[in-house]
Amino acid sequence: MIMEKVFGATGRNDQLIVLGTGKAVLIYGYGEEDGMGYDYRQTFNSKPTKDELRRVIDDHINSLTDKKILNGFVWSGKSVWLSSENQFNFKAAYDLAIQTSGGSLPVKFKLGEDSDGNPVYHTFKSLSSFTDFYTSALAFINQTLNEGWAEKDGVDYDALLG
Repeated sequence: MIMEKVFGATGRNDQLIVLGTGKAVLIYGYGEEDGMGYDYRQTFNSKPTKDELRRVIDDHINSLTDKKILNGFVWSGKSVWLSSENQFNFKAAYDLAIQTSGGSLPVKFKLGEDSDGNPVYHTFKSLSSFTDFYTSALAFINQTLNEGWAEKDGVDYDALLG
């Protein structure tokens, strides 16, 4: 289940609303996009259990975290596509560059695409430039994972269930 993004929120208001029809609506999270607030909502056909809520919220947070890692990293003004394959390729090339004290450089990568869909490439010519890129990418991934874990740890399921 993917939670629906609903615009019009003015702040975070996590709650579970049980409707008289036996349905329940989970309202969760808060974000802003283009100056408008939004939250996420999930409708259930009955009042969910704590385990069901945890699964839906954890899956949602995992999905947002994965999406941010994939699309959210910007290095030197360039958006970088951090797919699992690219992460592996960056690591392999960086490890080789370290092992050869930069002897394997230069190395060219497609980092992603610009807003028009054109490929964006970068050639790493120096070990210091490649180190900056690689350590920045790792720091971004680690920060994003930590934010996701903190979000999961901050959910008060007992309060949601009332």
